[in-house]
Amino acid sequence: MGVKILAHSSTKIEWTDLTWNPVVGCHQISDGCKNCYAKRDHTRYLGMKKQKKYIKPFEEVLTWDDVLEAPYQWNKRLSVFVCSMSDLFNKDVPDDFIKKVFKVMNETPHFYQVLTKRSDRMQALAPSLNWTPNICAGVSVENEKHLDRIDHLREVPASIRFISFEPLIGELGEVNLQGIHWIIVGGESGGSKKSLRPINKDWIDLLREQCDEEGIVFFFKQWGRDEFNPDNNDPTIRNVTKDMSKAEKKEEEKKPKGGNQLDGIIYQNIPTFPTYYPDANLHEELSELELKISNSIRSFTDSWITIGASLSAIKERIEGLGSGRLYWQTYLGVNSFQEYCKTRLMISRETATQMRQAFEIINNLKPELLADGKDKIPSWTKLRKLGPHQDAIIKSPDKYEEIIAHAFDETPRSEFNSEVNKRFKKRKKAKAKPAGEEQVDYEYSGALKASDWDAYIELLKRDLTSKLIPTLEDEFESLLDQLRTMLSDTVSSD
Repeated sequence: MGVKILAHSSTKIEWTDLTWNPVVGCHQISDGCKNCYAKRDHTRYLGMKKQKKYIKPFEEVLTWDDVLEAPYQWNKRLSVFVCSMSDLFNKDVPDDFIKKVFKVMNETPHFYQVLTKRSDRMQALAPSLNWTPNICAGVSVENEKHLDRIDHLREVPASIRFISFEPLIGELGEVNLQGIHWIIVGGESGGSKKSLRPINKDWIDLLREQCDEEGIVFFFKQWGRDEFNPDNNDPTIRNVTKDMSKAEKKEEEKKPKGGNQLDGIIYQNIPTFPTYYPDANLHEELSELELKISNSIRSFTDSWITIGASLSAIKERIEGLGSGRLYWQTYLGVNSFQEYCKTRLMISRETATQMRQAFEIINNLKPELLADGKDKIPSWTKLRKLGPHQDAIIKSPDKYEEIIAHAFDETPRSEFNSEVNKRFKKRKKAKAKPAGEEQVDYEYSGALKASDWDAYIELLKRDLTSKLIPTLEDEFESLLDQLRTMLSDTVSSD
């Protein structure tokens, strides 16, 4: 439709990290829909300039292809409530669009929580969908009239099956929880006391006791209203007073509606979500590369070439996937290349980068040495001088023929370093100096795009490294990595 839409939103829902709504709009189909928060919020958003998805009445279901790309861009692995403002299995959501949503979930490492009241349609479509281990299937059950939804859920091949007894507005009777891994219980909220139906503590206790007996994870979300909570002294009940500061009021309002203690205990248990690798072969490949690096570091046999080659392959594969931090986290359990080097390999990022760049220079300029000329390969401590300039050198080797030759011959390292410094010397740009001030401006060769943050950071590094004492080099690298992360996050959120 040609409009920019919000791809996801933060949430106050305690059992998830954020919500993702490729579908908006729904229809009320059972007792639990009477005080639907989605309808209330949808009506409030209707027509708001910043809420582009809510352009039609709640009863008109809309799907948004634009939103499907969002999970690929999130920079860390998250728990995601799918279609919090609708129902993915609503009759007006086409089968093909549901499959598109599943394709996104299959291809990303986040953990998705799909909750529906249309359990019969979910059961019918389940065989045609790819239920990868990161997709959790759930049904809403508000009273005993809808216990059949649990029977439908049992037929869905999800790694975790859950039930949301929220709002729990009626007695359940005997509940068969066989094949269920997690239940969430909560009282009705979001309306006037007159319109809300109170939850009964006996109903909650029966479910909690059954979960204890059957080893099912139990989560109690809230009582719904203060009046529904039998414990007036529950410290989790909101207590906003006039003399509170804005910050104190804001913090108090974060508490669950009506409080959430049961006999003095807070039950907010979440099952352990299975680790999921969208590309299992890549995970295996990276594990093998990491093992090569570790073995080389320990033994120093075939040392830096193996390390540099493996690091180059790892970096290329990770950065080719999308949001860097997300995939470093997914496949290697770290947030960045720097953290990977320090925590997994026990070497500094600077050393790892120099080895990787040195290998890439050889691989691009003199690949024949890797096969049968290893005795002619210089130390990486000599080649590291070319690291900051490797792109320019690899792109135009004829232009830098003499420098390349001296990198691989017997030219002493000190003499070679001096040659590189002269060859890539900064060009001063004439500019009038204010009286009494020492000021130098530089004009760098080569065109830089405004978005090419890495290039700017490399220039900063090149200018300042020579001025640092050796003991500060690692700290400087750490600061540069933090800057890269900040800039990357800024670009991702734009």
